[in-house]
Amino acid sequence: MGKYILKRVLQFIPVFFGVTLILFALQNIVPGDPIKLIGGGGKAMTPEAELNLRIRYNLVQVDENGHAILDENGDPVPVPMLDRYVTYISDLFHGDLGESYQRKMEVTDILSSKYPYTIKLAICAIVLEAIMGVGAGIISAVKRYSFWDILVTLSTSVLVAVPAFWLGMLLQLIFGVWIKDLTGGAFSLPISGAGGAASQYQDWVHYILPSITLASVSTAYAARIMRSQLLDVMNQDYIRTAKAKGLSNRAIIWKHALKNALIPVVTYIGVDFGAMLAGAILTETVFNWPGVGYEIYRAITQRDWPIVMGGVTVVVVVVMVINLLVDISYAFLDPRIRYGAPKDKA
Repeated sequence: MGKYILKRVLQFIPVFFGVTLILFALQNIVPGDPIKLIGGGGKAMTPEAELNLRIRYNLVQVDENGHAILDENGDPVPVPMLDRYVTYISDLFHGDLGESYQRKMEVTDILSSKYPYTIKLAICAIVLEAIMGVGAGIISAVKRYSFWDILVTLSTSVLVAVPAFWLGMLLQLIFGVWIKDLTGGAFSLPISGAGGAASQYQDWVHYILPSITLASVSTAYAARIMRSQLLDVMNQDYIRTAKAKGLSNRAIIWKHALKNALIPVVTYIGVDFGAMLAGAILTETVFNWPGVGYEIYRAITQRDWPIVMGGVTVVVVVVMVINLLVDISYAFLDPRIRYGAPKDKA
């Protein structure tokens, strides 16, 4: 187990550096000058102010006195991308994600204020996914070819086919407009924001529609995986032996079949939870949710590269850690799995 964990941790290194290097390359490929945007876009900016901004954000080379180094034409010498990348990585290892171009704030402070909203939304969605997905999958497998099995199959097919952003807007229309009009305003659900003093709803009510939207597709996949795995396990020899001993179907399912059938489902839910923690850009944007995903989306539209790079870097680390924890959980769910053990002892 120790060797496996060490091997997976070492695999983080090329992934981490690869992602950050690609982001730096995109920063130079995507059209648009962030310094011009900082200065007001189309508004005039003096050459001195522009040069000071480029010095501030480490875009031009400076001498020991902090003055820009000029070439033979009198233009400032830009800092090579590789040097800026090395500087960024060095700052990153010291916990410095840079400063936002547009908001003039530390990226670390911005993300730390946004992540609690994403974490809370992800927890609500993953609980909904685990309960509804696993429950629907078990019912579908146990009641195979029944009305409930057909209902689960049709429902999951529809959810898989429906884009998350479209489902979110549909839920907003139904619960925020239609039902509100039908009940004369007596009942409705919030369709934007995460609550607060200015909201007419309690804070927890704001989580209902975004959680359903975020968990919809994942719940459908979890139910399908649960159904197929449970049906497969029910055909194994040890299940037939348990039936021959006279055990009830309930005891066979809950004490023998479910534990092994849950392994792929736990894997999927764990990986999906990492993706949710990374920030669901579509869901957070549709519901104007003040999380990391919506913040990264805003930063992309504004070409605020420090937030984009800082946010994606944090996302990569979170996803890798969650994937590692999911893989380690295998050994606890199935005693036959021993990562890193010699072949003759596996």
